[in-house]
Amino acid sequence: MMNGEKTMTELTQEHFELHTKNKAEQFERQKIKFLEDRIKVLENAIESHAKILARLQMIEKTREANYE
Repeated sequence: MMNGEKTMTELTQEHFELHTKNKAEQFERQKIKFLEDRIKVLENAIESHAKILARLQMIEKTREANYE
């Protein structure tokens, strides 16, 4: 190579640092995505439980009204 040019096969310290940084950022994005997915599942579960509770409360009120 002329004039200090580098070939594609020459790996520098900067290359490894960039690779490590990119891997770390990718891992952080994966963790965030995982947590967002878990939050969505929990929100759906809470919503489902709230609907069940509301139905049970309606049944209870109906039973109380029938016994009065």
